[in-house]
Amino acid sequence: MYCSFCGSNKHTIKNCPKTWGGQGNRNAIHCGYCGSRKHNINACPKTFGGSGMRTWSPHLVEDDFIND
Repeated sequence: MYCSFCGSNKHTIKNCPKTWGGQGNRNAIHCGYCGSRKHNINACPKTFGGSGMRTWSPHLVEDDFIND
């Protein structure tokens, strides 16, 4: 996970808070399963699929969660 706009390793450019579109995406992230505002259901650690994706294939869901 790397942001090519600001250089952070905690989010991608799609979710970068320093860009107008990224800030909008961060405000729209919501998990329908657990209610968290840090990820969506594709990357939810409380679901079998989301937990597996974050562990084994994080590059496929890196736009679906933020670490900061």
